[in-house]
Amino acid sequence: MNPLLEATETTPTADRTVRDYDELDDRAQAAFPDAVDADAIAIPEEAAEGLSDGEVVRFTGYYRVSIAR
Repeated sequence: MNPLLEATETTPTADRTVRDYDELDDRAQAAFPDAVDADAIAIPEEAAEGLSDGEVVRFTGYYRVSIAR
């Protein structure tokens, strides 16, 4: 079963590191925009490896990453 990626809009805080979308590997970059547009999407394990659960990614806004395996 593929991991589920959810990207929820958030406000960055001082205790969280923010990564830019451009810093994600190619597989994570390919999956991320779809996760922003949907509630949650199934992604390949290889794409999930490029993201960390709970991290914040700056894309068109700030998004908290949630990965369910």
